[in-house]
Amino acid sequence: MVSQSIQEPESKKSGLSKSTLLLLLCWIVYTCSYIGKLSYGANIKPIGDAFDVLNADTGLVSTCFFFAYGIGQIVNGILCKKYNVKYVVFTCLAIASAMNLCVGFCPNFALLKYFWLVNGIVMSFLWPTLIRLLSETMKKDKIDRAIVVMGTTVATGTFLIYGISALFTAIADYRWSFCVAATLLLTISIIWFFSFDRLVPALRRECAEEEKQEKVVEEKSETGASGAKVALKGLALLICILAFFAVVNNFVKDGLTTWTPDILNALYGTQDWLSILLTLLLPLLAIPGTVFAVKVYNVVKKYIGACTVMFVMSAVLMGLVIMFTFGFSGSTVAMLITVVSFALISALMSGIDNIIVSMVPLQLKKHVNSGKLAGILNGFCYLGSTISMYGLGAIADNWGWEAGFYVLLGLIGLVVVVGIIYNFISKKHVIR
Repeated sequence: MVSQSIQEPESKKSGLSKSTLLLLLCWIVYTCSYIGKLSYGANIKPIGDAFDVLNADTGLVSTCFFFAYGIGQIVNGILCKKYNVKYVVFTCLAIASAMNLCVGFCPNFALLKYFWLVNGIVMSFLWPTLIRLLSETMKKDKIDRAIVVMGTTVATGTFLIYGISALFTAIADYRWSFCVAATLLLTISIIWFFSFDRLVPALRRECAEEEKQEKVVEEKSETGASGAKVALKGLALLICILAFFAVVNNFVKDGLTTWTPDILNALYGTQDWLSILLTLLLPLLAIPGTVFAVKVYNVVKKYIGACTVMFVMSAVLMGLVIMFTFGFSGSTVAMLITVVSFALISALMSGIDNIIVSMVPLQLKKHVNSGKLAGILNGFCYLGSTISMYGLGAIADNWGWEAGFYVLLGLIGLVVVVGIIYNFISKKHVIR
């Protein structure tokens, strides 16, 4: 009896340590994946200058990536339940490392879109697979922590790759940032491979045992069964609205992240390295934006409602950008307001992303497979990214950035209208 009482806390301590380490490992994997995803986008201006091509041409490379990534997210979301997580993540990171080297040092611009297409395919495996893994290994009391932690990966990875790109553009050559991305991806793939078996099997057993106990309790409770039926009401409509939000959200977020260096260069004449450096403000505020999104949700208690509130804030900020950028064209004050407003919009959009692709799949894991839902919703996120990469570049080439800003404001306004209508018609649904 004494032996058991001594061993039990050690087991619990070990379990807590393993769950923390696994969450940290997943965080590093997805953060590094973003460095490998955005290495091209962070260098889109110097790449365009080096090959002497138009914005629409450089944007087409990113469009190929996001097209493959978006479709892959949906396909892998559906199939990820069958994947061997250990080998899939390792292989995808290794291939992504090779694609970054190919894009960084390929002398033929026409080939870049094919390398980046492959990068999009392999990267599309990661998010649904990692969310599926976390849903299988994180106990109920650790889900909220996982939501917040994984919600910071995009911001951190984006911040790092734009910082690395600004540094190498200023002091050396943009191609070195692809070397850094490739090295990080290959390193974390090896760490993942040799750490997986030490962490995952025990955590999966513990989580499965917890879910088994909860299921027994729910089966004994008629209220629990009734509540589950009520909660499922309107789930399909909720997912459809979230998918629409995901498209617009990422059209705005990734459009600004990709094109801000070119916007600052075109409107204010900033140098390439300074434009990239100023763009660091966008992901820098995205981490508190993720935390802010969780707080908004805790107050509103509705997924769509929380997203709508943050879209309203974004619409106000975009209006400020239009007013100051073109009302006080070329002034330092206008440039500062533009940069800060873009950063705040990026923060809000990152928070909305966290609700859509992290919070919703993990919190609704009893109703729908987390990996499948995360993959489907993330696929729609990258549909928006796909459209924005080529679309915003083409709009700027033909009508200038003022037209691009009005397009962004119009889309945000449309989402706000849809969100308000949805919240009126869904008052009886538990899942909102």
